[in-house]
Amino acid sequence: MIQPQFQYTRLAYQARAVDSVEQVFADVRFIAPADVHANPTFAPHEAAATLRANIERIRADNQIDAGTVQVASTATPALPTPALQLDVLMETGTGKTFTFIETMHRLYQKHGLAKFIVLVPSNAIRQGTLRSLQTTAAFFAREYGNQHIRVTNYSDKAVAGFIHAPNRGISVLVATYQSFAGDSKLINRRGVEANLFGHAKSYMEALAAMRPVLIIDEPHRFEGKQTQEYLTRFRPLLTLRFGATFRRDEFINLIYTLDSLEAFRQRLVKGITVDTVGTGADMAEALTLTQVSGTAKERAAQVRYQRAGGQNATVTLQARDNLGERTGLPYLDGHVVEKITKGELLFTNGLALPLEVPVGYGMLADEVQSQLIARAIANHFEREAMLFARGIKAISLFFIDSVGKYLPDGQRAPVLRELFERHYSAQLAAMLAREDLTPDYRAYLARSAHDVARVHRGYFARSHSEKGEEEAIKLILQDKERLLSFDTDLRFIFSMWALQEGWDNPNVFTLCKLAPGHSRITRLQQIGRGLRLAVDQRLQRLPADDPQFDTINDLAVVVPASEGDFVRAIQGEISAASVRRVSAVFDDAVLAEYGVATSTRQANKVLDALAAIGLIELDDDSGQATLLWPRAQYQAQRERIVAALATVPNLPPESAQAMLRYLDLYYEGSGQVRHKQDRTPAVLTPRADQYAHFKALWESLNRDAVLRYEVDTPELIEHALAAIAAHFEVKPLAVSTTRTAGVQRLDGVRSEVADYQVLTHSVMTLAGFVRELANSTRLSVQTVSTILARMPADKFAQIRLNENRALVTLRELFTRCIHELVINKISYELREVRVKTALTDNSGHLLKTIPLALCGAETHAIANPAVHERSLYAESLMPVDSQIERDTVDESAQPAVTVFAKLPRIDIPTPLGAYNPDFGYVLHRGGKAQALYLVVETKGYAQRGEIPQREQWKIASARHFSARYRRRACRWRSRPRSTPNP
Repeated sequence: MIQPQFQYTRLAYQARAVDSVEQVFADVRFIAPADVHANPTFAPHEAAATLRANIERIRADNQIDAGTVQVASTATPALPTPALQLDVLMETGTGKTFTFIETMHRLYQKHGLAKFIVLVPSNAIRQGTLRSLQTTAAFFAREYGNQHIRVTNYSDKAVAGFIHAPNRGISVLVATYQSFAGDSKLINRRGVEANLFGHAKSYMEALAAMRPVLIIDEPHRFEGKQTQEYLTRFRPLLTLRFGATFRRDEFINLIYTLDSLEAFRQRLVKGITVDTVGTGADMAEALTLTQVSGTAKERAAQVRYQRAGGQNATVTLQARDNLGERTGLPYLDGHVVEKITKGELLFTNGLALPLEVPVGYGMLADEVQSQLIARAIANHFEREAMLFARGIKAISLFFIDSVGKYLPDGQRAPVLRELFERHYSAQLAAMLAREDLTPDYRAYLARSAHDVARVHRGYFARSHSEKGEEEAIKLILQDKERLLSFDTDLRFIFSMWALQEGWDNPNVFTLCKLAPGHSRITRLQQIGRGLRLAVDQRLQRLPADDPQFDTINDLAVVVPASEGDFVRAIQGEISAASVRRVSAVFDDAVLAEYGVATSTRQANKVLDALAAIGLIELDDDSGQATLLWPRAQYQAQRERIVAALATVPNLPPESAQAMLRYLDLYYEGSGQVRHKQDRTPAVLTPRADQYAHFKALWESLNRDAVLRYEVDTPELIEHALAAIAAHFEVKPLAVSTTRTAGVQRLDGVRSEVADYQVLTHSVMTLAGFVRELANSTRLSVQTVSTILARMPADKFAQIRLNENRALVTLRELFTRCIHELVINKISYELREVRVKTALTDNSGHLLKTIPLALCGAETHAIANPAVHERSLYAESLMPVDSQIERDTVDESAQPAVTVFAKLPRIDIPTPLGAYNPDFGYVLHRGGKAQALYLVVETKGYAQRGEIPQREQWKIASARHFSARYRRRACRWRSRPRSTPNP
């Protein structure tokens, strides 16, 4: 059986990030290196003006004004500024690693830059990066003409091989900052080799002589003064900082942003639902570091805490002391002192106490943790059956406060493991007693009913030495594909903070915090392990227009009440981490920034108007407004907001739109973080009077149809053979890890390839290959066999080099040939009108409400009353999926328009799969009563020829479909840039 691989697709926002980096070097002259081991360079004094102009243009195009633009104009800029630094901000879960890997390929393709050093802050991130380099290699090999990529996992023995690798392909060295930050590190020691490249006296000097491109992952973890000093020793030609977290005032040459707000607004990550357990009053304890004494080697920390009865007490701690043992409070056993500095006490579980700052830790005693575990398991079961039916495996992640509570240590029982197994067994029995389970899901649950240990594992630093845990560690850290398979029983993972950054999984749907808050890591970073969008058993994401997209892509976070208002905290972090600040809390200055008001006096009147309708709570002392309405109420009462603002004297007409724009950004962004009880799906209300005009058009689009087309097999075979001759090219996958046994001289270096080489061996029989290709293209086995038999011998031989890649390439070629031949030969046999549709029930009656997600991913406020009058929906908004659709809505007030709407999902059959057009219009021509029905497809292209071929084929199929309906004039029109004039 072939293990499924992640299906990589270049997404538009990732492509734009890569393009932004590439465009920085437009018209910059690169100078060929004097040695084959070094990167090409550019002359700073010659390129400075061009680089600055390019950066400023890119920032303007990407609407970025945060940070500074800094371009050095000399060959040796003042330390610690590198020759050139570029910052890229991308939210966790949006494919940051994929993006910087593609950036390597682009820079090599365009400018010959071949030596890259990727610096990561932890071993977990290093393992994830190495895995990503391995699994994306085939995709980028196809995209960039089989560019060779050699990956070196840093070690003292491997670094020399990376240094001496010639630039016949991309060479990547992946290392943690612990590898180089210190004079005692081997990389910095002088005299380790006799003849390093460039006559360097240390590995670091040799790396610097190559002028590498330095890629820093998670730059906020590289902020120490000493670390920054060591970074300059690499003497990079270019430093690329890719991160989800930056200090807001430290951006340098920020050229691309996809911040938290935009990621949530565009539905590129999961929404967040918070489930709070307990009450804050009985878990409001705090620890306070009151004093630090002693020398650097033997420091002591005095900590204030609360006894079991609530009385304040103090305890003095030194390195390796256990706070639970010293205080006699067992629930604090996970707090073991790791380090004491002059201003901070750090525990091994990640909790940090700054000097004289109270830090809440919560009294997470066994009974509280028991409630949290039970709630998390209940959340898991709430959605697992639905997810299973969609081919999606649900995984839950627990963060705990002590390894000893999960792994036995010989002194005390693993209480969390026992609590989990008890609660899971009880809830599993209740699930299996239900009669509505499908047979497959019941079998999936029952498989481990008598051995619940199979469904949970832990990953901790200690796990590496635990007998029998090695397989679980490999499964959790490296073998993500197998972990996501239903064939693997593991679906509950326990960890401390080892998985906090550098590990995530698209199918984490429940995250439970059994540990106190981590003061060094934001709440958004903590839950980032589960923000990535879910994948199914084929490792493919759901399309954004799937009606269940939002229901499925929702992360349930279970937290103790001691975390405080977790929802408000995350919303605040989203706002703070975003380049465009949008928050539930704002004041008159924010209104001025967004163009809502022109003066402080006017802004205060706006706030009073919003408070009068209950949208905000206004603090008269601070002047701050806090949003009160949930998302559904806001969407239902947008007209009320516009009406309220209309009462403010002398308020400009555009102010209401500016206010709605701010609120849209909030409710579509940080507003997606919500309490569990607030999770109400957004809906639309079809208007019965408008539907009466729209009904004929809607019924014409919702007819059962049999799609017919014929394929001329001899013509298809010839067409396919021509395509193979021109476009079929498969080469062995070139991914390697360099290991060097010892290097004495340049001409004597010996390197061997290991770990990441993909061997080209056959995993399918020829019959199996033919059958798989026939099934995936819906061609007969005979037709596929004929094509393969007639392939040129050299092309056929390439199949064995990489069968998976050959299968994908041939499938794409065959599919393209089929579409080119049949698109003008298709016909539809229209049958009866469907009774039940997205707008009607089983009896054909108009539904009272429909899910907003059926029509679009975002919402657009309708400010023009004439447009709203023509809308099919009662709400003063229209679902949209792009800016061009927003423009289409705004331009729909023409007199001939009777009714229009963004169409709910229809699923018109085409040879390429179901197709869903964008807008439907009912028009009246002149004074005639005859209706004209118009279906509008919006595309963001200036010319029709720019529309991708696949989309053009779908539109052509839809034209054939509409041509079958001629009782009234029903037309299909594609809108490249502007709405057609009726």
